[in-house]
Amino acid sequence: MRKLTRGVILLLVIAFAAPACAWSVSPCDCVDRGLTDKSKAEWAVAIARQLRAQKVDVLQSFRLEGWTIIYVDSHADEAFLFYSRDPLRGRYVAMWSGAAARNEEEHIRAWTLKNAPGIPQKLADCFAWYVTKGRTK
Repeated sequence: MRKLTRGVILLLVIAFAAPACAWSVSPCDCVDRGLTDKSKAEWAVAIARQLRAQKVDVLQSFRLEGWTIIYVDSHADEAFLFYSRDPLRGRYVAMWSGAAARNEEEHIRAWTLKNAPGIPQKLADCFAWYVTKGRTK
């Protein structure tokens, strides 16, 4: 009985010590997807200037470890913009638009890692999963 109790305690300690991301259902579970109206408005102005567009609507964001991916509609095209720092203080380092098939997740991940050097692996995984399988989630 004493060994069982120690084993159970050890399992509980390990389970609670493991980051929540270890138990995630999708690659985006540990990515900050929160988006306030204030951020939308501020980013829309800055991004419209960067894209030389009259108007931009910020649709979604994905943030992790100082990086931000912002999904925008410029009313000419929808695109994902990749920022290695604050979008209000820096220009995007990569842009992706278009459609992706469900079987292209690995290709999209490789594209992301190549074109957004330094992006956290978890954020690249999230993006690749999202555009291939997660848009409806």
